[in-house]
Amino acid sequence: MIRAVFFDLDGTLLNNQKQIPVSARQAILRCRALGVRTYVVTARSPRLHVTLGWTEDDFALFDGAVHSNGACIKLGDTLQYCFIAPEAVRHCLREVSSTEGAEMSLHLPKDGHAFTFPHGDERLAHWQVPPEKLRPIDEETIRNTLKILIFHGDLVDDRPPLPEALSIRLQGTCAGLARVIVTDQGRTIQLVPQEAGKLAAVERIQQQLGLAEDEISVFGDDLNDLEMIARYPRSVAMGNAVGAVKAAAGYVTASNEEDGIAKGLAWLMEEARL
Repeated sequence: MIRAVFFDLDGTLLNNQKQIPVSARQAILRCRALGVRTYVVTARSPRLHVTLGWTEDDFALFDGAVHSNGACIKLGDTLQYCFIAPEAVRHCLREVSSTEGAEMSLHLPKDGHAFTFPHGDERLAHWQVPPEKLRPIDEETIRNTLKILIFHGDLVDDRPPLPEALSIRLQGTCAGLARVIVTDQGRTIQLVPQEAGKLAAVERIQQQLGLAEDEISVFGDDLNDLEMIARYPRSVAMGNAVGAVKAAAGYVTASNEEDGIAKGLAWLMEEARL
């Protein structure tokens, strides 16, 4: 029997308008009525009320969340953090400064952000970062970085891919210091603490809840979901997922635009006696 379900957000729980479909919302409520715990597991920071406009009703769908690809776990009112090794942050700063067009954001506790690019009012508004949450890139910031994003063009959907050589260099220089994850078809490089990652965070919550492997289900679509999708036999890949995620999943549901969450949960109810 499934006792906890973990949902990636972008491309999975959220449709292309960055909203939770009505069908998904209703299916999650049915799960919770059966006593199943539900969690968000995302690369996004805890600022979902800002970045997605979530209300209390949205947050109430879940018992907790994994944020920043596992660098932050939110259970109730408690936030648990882990940090990227400072030397890995310095490697990234050097690589970005020498890669034409590459930019970088550093995500910090309490919704703090630091950027390698000029950040006037228009850019801060695009990132939805209030000026009081902006931090300089200094030693304190380097020691307290939860997640790094490297990209072109403010994370807009049509930004060009990053040079493959950049991710290869970072994989080498940051080995043992941080986890380097390439997402968005090569358009984004994410770094999180070595001990972080979505799978590691889900496993920590699993341990705290005292659940067995077959009592967990995870939903995802992108390469940063692959580890957790491959780990759990009751995993669900979205119909829009990348090929490696589909191949590793226990079940492939419809896309995030075609009631994939509701259909995936219906499969769990039938297959795993949810």
